[in-house]
Amino acid sequence: NSTQNSPHKIFIGGVPSYLTEPQLRELLVSFGALKSCNLIMDSATGLSKGFAFCEYLDPNVTDVACAGLNGMLLGDKKLVVQRASVGAKNGQGQAPVQLQVPGLNLAQGAGVPTTVLCLMNMITPDEVQDEEEYEDILDDVREECGKYGIVVSLEIPRPIRGVDVP
Repeated sequence: NSTQNSPHKIFIGGVPSYLTEPQLRELLVSFGALKSCNLIMDSATGLSKGFAFCEYLDPNVTDVACAGLNGMLLGDKKLVVQRASVGAKNGQGQAPVQLQVPGLNLAQGAGVPTTVLCLMNMITPDEVQDEEEYEDILDDVREECGKYGIVVSLEIPRPIRGVDVP
């Protein structure tokens, strides 16, 4: 049962490998009746690849389900749940938020390769207030990135009291 492309198609990432499609459906139907659900499997191993797609019969459920499921912990995994369609409209008829990074113009294409990696939306401002937690996050990110090469420098900006950053 494949999930066709539509503005209401939902991507579900971070699905634990032990979760079966019927178990995933059971979780998803708590928000409403499903039109389709498709847990993506590795054809070579027969195991879950850790992501799925679904669509609800009632399109008005899409954003409610995304909000309710996104960030949910299942075992040691955190679900990432969002509309799958690039450029899809949300329920209010507004375009999704576009990535805005100073100096980065995606309209010009990828550009010249660099050694800089910018990771977005990994933490909340509250998580970096505490010095010990901030150091733990730095260590964790350095360790994960270090699996792919030498980390020359790592910066995680911290909020400054009284200064609003967009």
